[in-house]
Amino acid sequence: MTEQEILQKRQATLAMSKTGLAALIKQNPAIQKEIEAAPGYAVFDTTNVNVVLLVLARGEGVLFDKRRPTPVFMEAMKTGEGVGAGYQQQYQVIIFKNTDAIDQFLLTSIDGQRGGMDVDANFSAGSGGTVRSFNPYISIYTVGLSGYDLQANYGGTLYLVDKQLNDVKTLNSLPSKSQ
Repeated sequence: MTEQEILQKRQATLAMSKTGLAALIKQNPAIQKEIEAAPGYAVFDTTNVNVVLLVLARGEGVLFDKRRPTPVFMEAMKTGEGVGAGYQQQYQVIIFKNTDAIDQFLLTSIDGQRGGMDVDANFSAGSGGTVRSFNPYISIYTVGLSGYDLQANYGGTLYLVDKQLNDVKTLNSLPSKSQ
């Protein structure tokens, strides 16, 4: 991507995160206080596909860590299994209850790419709800955009830092605090 395309993609991702967060707060206003008290949160725009026993999801998003001057742009890929049927586009909001949870989420993998992983269970019918993370210091909420999902599954999601969108020379063009 060109530098201009990177800047446009960042701005679009930041706009998506504001929209996703606003949709979650509209759905559940009490979450506003949880987000304000948290040391950080992430917002992803994902597409879930449930076909009989297979669950796949892919998306992109941004992590806001109150210790960092700029957001961290990321990608998400999920695979799992369990009974389910449906296709749904949704926002996924992850709230970190402490800085260790953020640091664990942003683990460094073997090749130096930063990223993390979460194992979760999801029992839902409809267009949104809570995903149960096996990490007690992470809360995950979903807000459906379109489609319908009926599922009872478990799986793992790999969250990777998007190297291209986090390129230092173009990252400085973003506002220091966007949320």
